[in-house]
Amino acid sequence: RMITVMKAIIILLLQLIIYYLFGSLLELLCRKKHGMVFKVISGFLTYQVIFQICALPMIKMDQTLTRLTILWLLIVAICCIWVGIRCRKRIMEDIGMVRNAFFRHKIWFLLMGIFLLVMCYYVSVNGEINDDSTYYIGLINTTLTSNRLYRFNAYTGEQVKSLYMRRALVTFDINTAVACQIYHIHPLVITRITRASLNVILSAGSVYLLGRTFLGKGKEAFWKAGVFTCLAMACNFLFDNTIYTSAAFLLHRAYEGKAYAGNVLILFTIYLCIEEIRKSDKWNYIYLAVTLWACIAISSTAILVTGAACVVLLTPALLQRMIKHRKQGKNYD
Repeated sequence: RMITVMKAIIILLLQLIIYYLFGSLLELLCRKKHGMVFKVISGFLTYQVIFQICALPMIKMDQTLTRLTILWLLIVAICCIWVGIRCRKRIMEDIGMVRNAFFRHKIWFLLMGIFLLVMCYYVSVNGEINDDSTYYIGLINTTLTSNRLYRFNAYTGEQVKSLYMRRALVTFDINTAVACQIYHIHPLVITRITRASLNVILSAGSVYLLGRTFLGKGKEAFWKAGVFTCLAMACNFLFDNTIYTSAAFLLHRAYEGKAYAGNVLILFTIYLCIEEIRKSDKWNYIYLAVTLWACIAISSTAILVTGAACVVLLTPALLQRMIKHRKQGKNYD
């Protein structure tokens, strides 16, 4: 059992490295520098978008999981090797920055690491077993055992008569099945440990980015944002009183797409919207587009939540800019 847990943790660390490289790929395309935390989160989203692009045609053509796994393994390997070579200088800068930050804030890194470790342990051992979890884990399991994509009922195992495209657009669980086949690990382990812990880490990263936005970018902003992150994440335990809060989803259903929607996706969307409100930049809209696209791949609920957040936050800002621009035009006339 301990070996299996260690394997799940190693997979988590490996996935974080892959997400960082995919984030570096997006950074290279956008030609705008970002920190390591931002790149890990944006890389996770880019990873899901590219996987959906690869998976949907194979789902539609009723290809096997094995073929999808081989295709995806090749794409990830090519992307990671190319980015590693192309962005090696920037990668070394990020490593140096993290190393210097660690030596300057050893205690903070230690406390933050312990805190995240405790939260990851909590969500891993306190996951609920309900209809939703039965569907998600059942879908991964039937995909692995049948070697087919969305062709069997996740609850009963019976073959479905037709492909339900709304479900097929959500390729998050298919991606987990691919990971199970690559790493030779059981669906329960990778969902309850790796995927749940990943949600905690990415959510903490999103909170940290918001903290840096609110608390400035001076020398003390690093540890201030860290304290803000710990306090904000700890508040989840105070709001775990009903099954409908984002805190309850994070603490007990962290491996579900809905839990990603209510935590990392909505938080990162809010961060991007705030950045756009503070300083308009076309690349903010590119990152928002990638985020919204990834939401479709992760959960059908996510696109509704993040889309609503974009409308609520950006509409007043856009209207204000339109009015200001119109007034400037009249003054010019």
